[in-house]
Amino acid sequence: MTDLKPIIARIVPRIRQLRRELHAQPEPGYKEVATVARVAAMIESLPDFTLRRHVAVTGLVATLGANKPGPCVALRADMDCLPITEETGLPYASTKPGLMHACGHDGHTAALVGAALVLAQVREELRGPVKFIFQPAEEGGGGGRRMTEEGALENPRVEAIFGHHNMPGADLVLGDIALRPGSFMGGTCDFAIEVRGRGGHAAAPHQTVDPIYVGAQIVNALQSLVSRGSNPVDTLVITVGKFHAGTATNIIPDSAELEGTIRSLSPEVLKTAPERLAALARSIAEAHGARAEVKLFPGYPVTVNDARAAAYVAEVARGVAGADHVQADYAPILGAEDFAYFLQARTGCYYFVGTRPADKPTVPFCHHPKYDYNDDVLPVAIEMHCELARRFAERWNHG
Repeated sequence: MTDLKPIIARIVPRIRQLRRELHAQPEPGYKEVATVARVAAMIESLPDFTLRRHVAVTGLVATLGANKPGPCVALRADMDCLPITEETGLPYASTKPGLMHACGHDGHTAALVGAALVLAQVREELRGPVKFIFQPAEEGGGGGRRMTEEGALENPRVEAIFGHHNMPGADLVLGDIALRPGSFMGGTCDFAIEVRGRGGHAAAPHQTVDPIYVGAQIVNALQSLVSRGSNPVDTLVITVGKFHAGTATNIIPDSAELEGTIRSLSPEVLKTAPERLAALARSIAEAHGARAEVKLFPGYPVTVNDARAAAYVAEVARGVAGADHVQADYAPILGAEDFAYFLQARTGCYYFVGTRPADKPTVPFCHHPKYDYNDDVLPVAIEMHCELARRFAERWNHG
């Protein structure tokens, strides 16, 4: 097969420029109009590509070699930004106040465009179609779900799908590849609890039903679902991130509001924990003469990697990054990712690509106003996409 590294080296400056242009013009979920226009402009003139636009509003599916007889493989990148005001001071920093590519989706998009440019030059070596899925609204908008519902994995039908996320964490260095079979990222369910009591004067609490006190009992008791209500070998996190009540120091209010999130690596736990949380909150409130209204907001499913697909990614990664830079049993994290929807619909694997320079003990993490995607990882990110696609038909059929 053709050595891809020289081809990648030639296009990296162009892809780096694209990444920085995207960074300067971030767009939130389902509004990635300029982003997808840039992407389409770079792909539509490539030979043997067909484009399907407006999938899940602003999503784009570009297919290389749609008529090739072998199995179809898909590669995915997310495109949306976050509602964060950037504080990097970079020359290409966001020009849109309150919006920022603080999670590296600009890099993910640019790397997938780079893979399209490279694979177009070696398309004779592809035995089956390759789909490049540019997805909107990963940051809470469920764009992955909508893309699967709107047929992004059909015509031709995708056999397996792969994607990655940059990882600036301290346990990986630039160019490391990390993954694991099974549960890899957490599933989520957010909740809101309104505790309704009876307000009054702070000097006469016996004449009231204090919702702040009741809410505090609920906050404490919710942790019993973790420590005593779930199997210790199952992962469960319950965090109350908001607790709002009251207007003055000498007034007991009528109500208090709590909001939080449930996270787990177990699809089964994620099904049962929210209702148990709601029942516990209602019972505690009732026991104190108050009332709790609970609303549940199911989020993303658990990201579960197929074992065969994970083994394939690890094999390809060793060829790209070297065996010393591949962690095939990486510890799972409880951050959520809507690539999970693709993995519910098809076999596949999600993996991390390390971006922290080896000479820096820490760098700003994703969702931080000083975060920036490390362009030095683009060659590895592009090559991983390319080799997963180029070797898929032969390796998959004989795996």
